[in-house]
Amino acid sequence: MIKQYSVFFKNISVQVIIMCLLFGCVQTNKLKQQETLDATKTYKQIAEQKLGDKVECELNSNMNYALCKKIIPEPKLNPNQLIEFFVYDIQKGKIIFEDKIANAKISWYNNTQLLITRQKGYITTPTDTGKWTYIFDLQSKKKISTNQSK
Repeated sequence: MIKQYSVFFKNISVQVIIMCLLFGCVQTNKLKQQETLDATKTYKQIAEQKLGDKVECELNSNMNYALCKKIIPEPKLNPNQLIEFFVYDIQKGKIIFEDKIANAKISWYNNTQLLITRQKGYITTPTDTGKWTYIFDLQSKKKISTNQSK
């Protein structure tokens, strides 16, 4: 009879331990999802504070940096409109790069580099579209020339 009770309590204690482990894993996963959601709110809130209500934020493929740009509602006659943008490090919780570039298109090139395409002032040949492309490395904070005219 005592052996039956000890086997019974062993089985119950193993089941309780398994349930605690499963419950703990589920809670940890929910906490990670909540942290990601909080980080999303943070960089979007900062973008709205710095750039205004009309902003667009795009995460890199690793989801550890956010590129936030001010959306220009309607094109103006000024051909050199400034594009305001910044890159927010989600893990560190701070802006790591910020700039304003006239007449440019900014997008992710890879996880730590931006592809920036600018319109040149003068078009020199009939085959020249006037677009100049370079890569900006966020870690070294330097431009990398691609020597490409699109």
